Amino acid sequence: MFNGFFSIPEPTNEPVLSYAPGTPERTELKARLQEMLDHPVEVASIIGGKEVRSGDVVEMRCPHNRSQVLGAYHRANAQHAEMAIAAANEAKREWSRM
Repeated sequence: MFNGFFSIPEPTNEPVLSYAPGTPERTELKARLQEMLDHPVEVASIIGGKEVRSGDVVEMRCPHNRSQVLGAYHRANAQHAEMAIAAANEAKREWSRM
């Protein structure tokens, strides 16, 4: 039995932005994309809360312009998958005690 009073807010949709030429959202998006192109990132896997870098690095490219490189990521391998499974099983043991 519930004895509380609940007040659920009315859901609202996010505004639909057009990104048409000359709009503020398009200008902001293009500026952010340029910022990302100017400062490429290197992405490691996170396994058990620790960064894991395989050394097998693959470029991340813009889907709309494959000549633009946003950064690189370390490709995971079978050993990393085993490490992730072990970390997930350890986390499950801890979570089950909550």
